[in-house]
Amino acid sequence: MQLAVLGTDADIRALAVAAREGSHEIVWLGEVRPEEAAAFEQLAPGATRGSPWEVLLDPATAEAVLVGRGTASEDLRFEQLKRLAANGVPMLVVHPISCSVLAYYELDMLQRETGGILLHFNPLAGHPVLTRFAEIIRGGHDEVGAIVQVICLNHATDKTHAGVLGQLARDAELLADVAGNIRQVAAVGPRPADASYASLQVQMTSSVASSLRWSIAPPRDATAGAELTLVGERGVITARFAAEESNSRRTRWQVETLVGHQRHEEPPLIHDPAKAAIARLADALHKDNAARHASLSTWPQATRSMEIVDAVELSLQKNRTIEVHQQQLTEKLAFRGTMAALGCGLLMLGFLVVVAVALLGGVETFVEQPLLQRWPVALLTILVFFLLLQTVPMLTTKQKQPASTPSDSNQPLS
Repeated sequence: MQLAVLGTDADIRALAVAAREGSHEIVWLGEVRPEEAAAFEQLAPGATRGSPWEVLLDPATAEAVLVGRGTASEDLRFEQLKRLAANGVPMLVVHPISCSVLAYYELDMLQRETGGILLHFNPLAGHPVLTRFAEIIRGGHDEVGAIVQVICLNHATDKTHAGVLGQLARDAELLADVAGNIRQVAAVGPRPADASYASLQVQMTSSVASSLRWSIAPPRDATAGAELTLVGERGVITARFAAEESNSRRTRWQVETLVGHQRHEEPPLIHDPAKAAIARLADALHKDNAARHASLSTWPQATRSMEIVDAVELSLQKNRTIEVHQQQLTEKLAFRGTMAALGCGLLMLGFLVVVAVALLGGVETFVEQPLLQRWPVALLTILVFFLLLQTVPMLTTKQKQPASTPSDSNQPLS
């Protein structure tokens, strides 16, 4: 598999190392951070550098693109992702790549329209421990009993607004995996304009668990980590995960059960999320059916976590509990939103026109000459045109052709 790298960071470096170990090749590099230039010089000595990123739109450049934060602004990165997604370029994107849920909605819509491969990389997702915890939440545990509360503590080292919300986006996906879809969030702590978000605490409810809590905790050491705790009727089960000391690319998961005064620690489980993500990308590229590509894409899960982050920010602004609305952006919804905004603008315009006409009517009595004779016709024409615009979705309905399968192409001609 030939890969391109657009924007580097610690996660992209881990993915590049995993790709190199998996006998894959990095053939193109762009937007490499200065502090990571030496590492990528060793990982991809023969990669093309310096060419504009638009060459990635050509399928001959690379089979897939690894997208990180790099040196580009958030707006530029979003435009690049839109162009790549619209052209059906397979991508593995570090999550979160943007603070805006609208960007995730638009990319999700483009992915569904093109049927391309759009995966996200979250080092905390996909571990077997999460599947086990999900079963415990739903069915209880023999020793700790029924689960009454789920607590996630993140030992983040970056306490800035972007850093904390980035960790929340990753942990929100983890919580949704174990406790079901998040329905409500209530956030307390910092004000939206505060520089530090170290005091952020979030209370949530989900389709399975009635009480979930997420907060920032002081780091245990120099590296970041997190704890996921299931509080039962008779005890607690805690999973602690952090980067492994001998290999920062891999995560070390330690599960501990505490019932009364009895503590039981299970052997640590080592997980390589970068290796698993590269394997998923390679598996998706080998699928030759657009429907399979869509089913393997993980962008809906990333979008779901960003909806939670968006609800948390809104909760801080409104100082109240916010419902999390999970939806998919479609062309019809986008058109309705545009028409709603345009309709509000027309109402304001109509009000201003009425005020202006009333003022000019007073002026006409002095000059004894009509100034605006056809303003009712002009206003009526604009309103009729706006109403006719509502028929555009019916006139531009796309007829989608069914994708051909390999078996169809191999059938003999009669």
